[in-house]
Parts: sequence; C-alpha cells; structure tokens
Amino acid sequence: MNTKIIKTRSLFWNLIGVVLFVALLPLMIGGIYLFSQIQADTASIAFFLGLVVFTIICASLGSYYISLRIKKPITQFTNSATEIARGNFSHKVTVRSFGEVERLAKLFNYMTTELRRLDKMNLNKIITEKHKTETIIKNIADGVIVTDPDNKILVVNSVAEKWFDLNEKEVLYNPVEKFIDKKELLELVTKVRDEGNHHDETVEIVLRPRKFRKEVILQAKSAQVVSNDGSLIGIVTIFRDVTKEKEIDRMKTELVSMVAHELRSPLTSIAGFSELLLDTSISKDQSQEYAEIILKESNRLGELINKFLDISRIESGKSQLSKMPLHLGYLVENILELNIYQAEKKNIKVECDIPEDLPLVNIDKEMIEEVILNLFSNSVKYSPKNTKVEIKIEKREVEEDLVVAVKDHGYGISKESLPQIFNKFYRVTDNDKVREIGGSGLGLSLVKEIVEIHGGNVWVESELGKGSTFYFSLPMYDEFDDDSYIHEVEREMIY
Repeated sequence: MNTKIIKTRSLFWNLIGVVLFVALLPLMIGGIYLFSQIQADTASIAFFLGLVVFTIICASLGSYYISLRIKKPITQFTNSATEIARGNFSHKVTVRSFGEVERLAKLFNYMTTELRRLDKMNLNKIITEKHKTETIIKNIADGVIVTDPDNKILVVNSVAEKWFDLNEKEVLYNPVEKFIDKKELLELVTKVRDEGNHHDETVEIVLRPRKFRKEVILQAKSAQVVSNDGSLIGIVTIFRDVTKEKEIDRMKTELVSMVAHELRSPLTSIAGFSELLLDTSISKDQSQEYAEIILKESNRLGELINKFLDISRIESGKSQLSKMPLHLGYLVENILELNIYQAEKKNIKVECDIPEDLPLVNIDKEMIEEVILNLFSNSVKYSPKNTKVEIKIEKREVEEDLVVAVKDHGYGISKESLPQIFNKFYRVTDNDKVREIGGSGLGLSLVKEIVEIHGGNVWVESELGKGSTFYFSLPMYDEFDDDSYIHEVEREMIY
C-alpha cells in the first residue's frame, strides 16, 4: 500500500518540481536584476515575496490539477492491462481525454478487440494442433510432400527425404520440379491442383536412393488441401512403399508356375505309364518296369506335396513341436548310418568330426532328422563321384549354441544364386550337371523353416566349382545334468 502511495505522489511532486523550477527561475532572475538597479525598500521586498508565494501556490494547484488529469487515464490503463492479463478480453478503456491519451486509449481498445477475436479462435489450440500435425507428418511411415498452389515445397517429412535424397532446409519454398524429376509425379500434382480431388488416381514411381541397395517402388497419391472458404492452400502427396507387395505378387506368380510345373511332370508320367499298362499286348517285364516308374513318380509327387504342406504348416504356426533334450552328435551318426548308402553309390567318402562332450539340445527329433538328412542328401547329390563330404559339429560359447556344418566338394553355387537358395522352388542352374539333377526345390526352404522355429539360424558358404558348406545352429540346453538321463537319451537315439 505504501508503494502505491509513493508512486501516486511521485507524479505530483515530480510535476510540481518541474513547474516551480520553470516558473520561479525567471522570477528570481528578474528580482535579482531589479534589486541591483534600485535601492530595495520594505515594500518592494514584500511585493516580490508575495509574488513568489503566489507563483508557488499557482504552480502547486496547476501541477495538482494536471497530475490528476494524467493519473486517471494511467490508472485506467493499468487496471485494463491487469484484466487483460487475467484473460478478460471484453474489458475496455473508457477515457474521456484529449490528444495523445485519447488516441492511446483507442489503440488499446483495438488491441483488446483483436485479442478477443484470437481468443475465440483458440490460438493456443491452433498452435498445439499445428505442432501435433507437423509431428505426425514427420514421423509417419509413409512419405509426405506438401506443395503450395505454385508447386513450391512447403513440407517434406523424413521418409520422403530419404527416398528422394532431399534436405528439407534446402528445398523449402523452392519448386518441386527443381529437386524431383519424375514426370509422372509432377503431372499428378498438377492435375490435382487444376482439377481437384475428383480423380482417384495414383502413380507408381521407381527410385534408386543412395542409401538403399535395391530399387524402391512408391505409390503416390495427391489431394487438395482447402480452407473453410474453399480457397486452395496446397497439395499434399502421400508416398507408400509397395516394393514388398510387388515382390510378393511376383513370387506368388512364380510359385504358382513352379508348383504347376513340378506337379505336372510326375502326373504326366503317372498318367502316361498307367495308360500303357492298360495295353494287353505288353510283356510282363514291361508291365513291371511301368509299374516301378509309376511308383517312383507317385513317391516323388507325395514327397513334393508333403514338403509343401510341412512348410505351410510351419509358416502358419500350426505345426506342433514335440521337443525333448537330445544329443545332436548321436542324432547325426544315426542318420548317417541309415543313409550312408547314398554316398557309397558314388564312392563318396564321409568324414565326421563330432566331439563326445557336446551339450544337449532341446529339439523335435523328427524335424531335425529331416534337416540333417536333407543337407546330407544334397551334399551327395550335388557332388561328383570319388569326392568327400565332411560333417562337423562345433560348440560356440558366446552364442551358447551348436553349429552343424555339412561340407561337400561338389559343383558349388554362384554368388547370384546364394541369396535365393532357401526360397521355395528355387533350384540352382549354374551348369548343365546341376540342371540334370532332379529335385523339388523345397528341401532347403523346409530346412530353413524348421531351424528357425527351433530358435536357430541357417546359412551357406559356397564358391562355384569348389563346393558348398551349409551351416545350421541350435541353442544349447543345459538344464539336465543327470548322467543317467543322458545315457537314457543316448540309448533311445541308437536303438
């Protein structure tokens, strides 16, 4: 309260000090001059002092009056500013004054009116929504480019920056055609700008960004952004990556073609030789030969269908694993013992390097047998006669898993074929000898699916003409340390 009194009085005292100084200064100078010219008497001195007193009284009254005239509008301005700061934008300054003070009051009231209008628009909400929209645009998975009616770039999100090798700071407010030279995109943006959103059209753009190894196929769609009064604000273009979808469509087409081809071949043989068996003129030996061919092709067809169904069940998650702790080394030896004849037919030597102290692995016995048998059969099938196949099991301490390596000295696989070797129905055709060897093209795909659902990995190292080494890993299982249990498992594997 004291502070307010001091501030209120300070205006009056400052004003009266200035007025007295201005009024008394010439009076005092005049008095000094007057007394210096004539001999001062009592009457002259009294008159002069009376004049000084009168001047002081008039100056005080004038200063008080003027201070009140100034103080009143200032107080109103202060009160109004306080109300506005509290959010009361309907408050007005009612000043009946003159000159500059009146003009200031009008400007103050105009400012209050504008603040009231902006408050109705909820400026804070608008700013928040703007930031929210910018954040969403920046972080969505699709690419976004917003252009104004003159095709100048207004917004580019991070995804579009990567795809088109752009930098938002460099491209903003510049024509889009300066940085993107895709004719089909520019035509789409121009068409939507000129004709509106009536055309539900999209275009596909093929890019090769520097940060991507492969081509990227984008689907672009543009739409107008208009204000409440219908005026055009800009054109927003959304880019969606459809590379995987295109790849899947291509793979589906190839898969259908491969399945049809693989099924047609044995079915044609079965139908053809079945028709020959109906001929009563064929001999018993011919009949026996035709029946064997039909049986062989039927087995081939059944194997193909079973592998395909197994892969489908695993991929769909419908395959149930019957896991148990097993010694992987004994499992490999058991498979080799039953199928070593495949190598003996081609005089291929089989060497094994299997440590005795391997930890157990928790696996589905039949599925892992399928993996080992498939890799071993392939190593023999794709190796010339009188070569060697090596099977090795290693324990990796850091990864806590076992790695099985099946190495052959056969025809090998080219670098171009390696990335696709585990795809369904993919078959290596790098040389004539490999093309002559039959197969469904599903074996390695099935191997990959089985190993991965066991929590392992599968990979291959190969060089054309120098053989191949297929690897698969399985996590170690170390919860069973009872020797009697281990021996029981080993007996089950052997017998």
